[in-house]
Amino acid sequence: MNLQATTLVFKLGEDNNFSDLKITSEIKHFIADLRGITPDLAENIKDKFTIFAKSISKMNGSFVIVCEFSFEEELTIVPTIQEAYDYIEMDEMQRQLEL
Repeated sequence: MNLQATTLVFKLGEDNNFSDLKITSEIKHFIADLRGITPDLAENIKDKFTIFAKSISKMNGSFVIVCEFSFEEELTIVPTIQEAYDYIEMDEMQRQLEL
């Protein structure tokens, strides 16, 4: 399993938007790198990320946020990019085992 080929790592743009993502048919996992954002900004965007996470889950993909703090229980938030990849790998294994 080549996670690098099927995972898109992205940051918010200067306008705090992520609508210009270059998504190809191979991409099924997403990592939002939110290191360095403020808690206020996280609060403002958490609903959009929750909707995004649910849509990715329906397509049997994974969505992980990398952030220094947790701001929403429904979202998967980890402190490092490596932990995000590890989470996606475990998530993919669970799907393959149909757990």
